[in-house]
Amino acid sequence: MSGFAFHPELFEHRTLALEGLAQHDYIWLEHFTSVDLLHDVFGLEVCGIPKEEDAEVIMAILQEIFPEWPYSDVYYHRYDRDRGWKVVIFKNRKRKKSSTTA
Repeated sequence: MSGFAFHPELFEHRTLALEGLAQHDYIWLEHFTSVDLLHDVFGLEVCGIPKEEDAEVIMAILQEIFPEWPYSDVYYHRYDRDRGWKVVIFKNRKRKKSSTTA
């Protein structure tokens, strides 16, 4: 059984996040590089944030926009195209990988 999930409504949530961030003067490609969808946990991640203090504010903004999404985190991503701070916010708990195989 596949663990793949697809939630098209996350595209609307992404738009809400971009609009909310812009209302607080956080501009795409100036203050962060992307807002990506997290289908597996029903959430979003804001990537490529150069300053830690901006990441903390962005997390607070997203928590205000999505109060029904109880899980969030901020961490530093050292590699790839979205190097910098990353904020994740999501509705569902992450699935734990099973230690047994069928």
